[in-house]
Amino acid sequence: MQKNTIIPLRIAVIGAGVRGTSLTRKLASSEFPTRVVAVAEPVHERRTAFAQQYDLPKDAQFPSWQVFVDSPVVCDAVIVATMDDQHTNPVVACLRRGCHILVEKPLADTFVGCQSIVSAQRKAGLVVSVCHTLRFMEAFRRIKQIVDDGVLGKLIHIEHMEAIGHYRFTHNYVRGRWSREENNAFLLLHKCCHDLDFLAWLIGSQCSHVSSFGSLTYFSPANAPAGSGERCLQDCQIVESCPYSALRVYVDADLSDRLSDLGKIETRRDRLDAVRYGPFGICVWQAGNNVVDHQVVSMGFTNGTTANCTLSGYAAHHGRRTTVQGTRAELIFSEADHSIAINHFFESESDHIDLPRINTYHPEDQEIVDNWLSKIFGQHNERMNVDANEAMRNLAIVFAAERSRKTGRIVEMEEYY
Repeated sequence: MQKNTIIPLRIAVIGAGVRGTSLTRKLASSEFPTRVVAVAEPVHERRTAFAQQYDLPKDAQFPSWQVFVDSPVVCDAVIVATMDDQHTNPVVACLRRGCHILVEKPLADTFVGCQSIVSAQRKAGLVVSVCHTLRFMEAFRRIKQIVDDGVLGKLIHIEHMEAIGHYRFTHNYVRGRWSREENNAFLLLHKCCHDLDFLAWLIGSQCSHVSSFGSLTYFSPANAPAGSGERCLQDCQIVESCPYSALRVYVDADLSDRLSDLGKIETRRDRLDAVRYGPFGICVWQAGNNVVDHQVVSMGFTNGTTANCTLSGYAAHHGRRTTVQGTRAELIFSEADHSIAINHFFESESDHIDLPRINTYHPEDQEIVDNWLSKIFGQHNERMNVDANEAMRNLAIVFAAERSRKTGRIVEMEEYY
C-alpha cells in the first residue's frame, strides 16, 4: 500500500502515559497513513511533551477526554490508553462521536461496562480493537499454531502461571500505583486478563464454569518482622538486612532495566531522596495495599478441556510458564528461558524450540496497531483482531473468577453468557 494514495487517518490519543505513547509511536512506521491530531491527558507534563513531539497546537491539547469529546477537533479514530477503570466512558463517547477505537486491555473494568461498549460498537458500526498482546507475541502464537496443527493430539488440560518476580510485585502491587483495587482494578483483571484471554483463544471452546481462590496473605501489617518501621529510611531497624528494603531494592540496585517510575535517579542522592520521601520508601508490610498476592483460577470448557491459571507474586524469575497436555504430547513453555519443549508420548526424541529474546518494550505493538488500521482501511486479510464482543466474552471469565473468589462458589458462565 502506498501511503500517499490514501488520505491519512486522523487519530486522537486519550492517555499519554507509557502505553499511549508506545502505541502512538508505532503509527509512524505503519504501512497505513495516519496523522495525530489531538491528545487528552490530565498530567500537564505528559500532555505538553506529547504535543511537542507531534506538533499539536494548543487547541488540540485537552486536560480530559470529556473536554476532547466536546471539542470541534475532527478525527477519525482514537487510541484509549487510560487506567484500567477509565476505559468505558471515553470509548463509548468516542464511538458515539463516530471514531474507530484502539483500547488498551482490559476492554472495561466491569461486565456492564463491556456490554455498554459492545452495544455502542454495534450501533456505530465502527472498528474496536483491544490490546490483548499475548495473541501477537511470538511465543504464544507458536503455542497456538502447535495446538491447532494437532501436534499434541486432542487438548486435555493446561496449567498456566503468571509468575510475577517478587521485587516487581512489591514495586507495582504493594508500593506502586496498582496496589489498591479502588485506584485501578482488582489484580486478576489488571494482570491476568491477557492470560485468560490466551487460554480461551488456545482452547477454542466456550468456558462453562469457573472457580477461584486467592487472597492477600503476606504483605500486611500482621506479618511485619520485628524491628521494621513505617518507612525504610526513617524508623526501620532492619533496613540493611530486609530483602525488600528500599535501600537494597532502589538505592543500591541496578535500575537500568526497570522501575522508571521511581523518578529522578541519576545519582545515589537522587535515589535516596526518591525513597526517603516517595511511595517506594514505605515498608512493604505497611503500604496499605489490598490487592491479592496470589490467586488460582480453575476453568471447565464445553469441549471437555480444563485449565488452571495461577497468579503469584512470589516468583524468583519473572515470566509466564505454561504446560499444555494433549493425548499425544505435552508442551512446556518458559518465558524466562525463552523456550518451548514438546515431549511426544510415542517417540523417543523431544522437540526443542528456542524463542527470540525480547529486548524492546512491547515489540508486538507494531502488529497490534497495523492490525487495527488494516480493519479500518478495509484490508480484510489474515490479520487478527480482538474486537469488543470477543474481548467481553473472554473478560467474563475474569469477572466470574473474581465473583467465585469472593463468594466461595463455582460460577456457571451462563450467568454472563
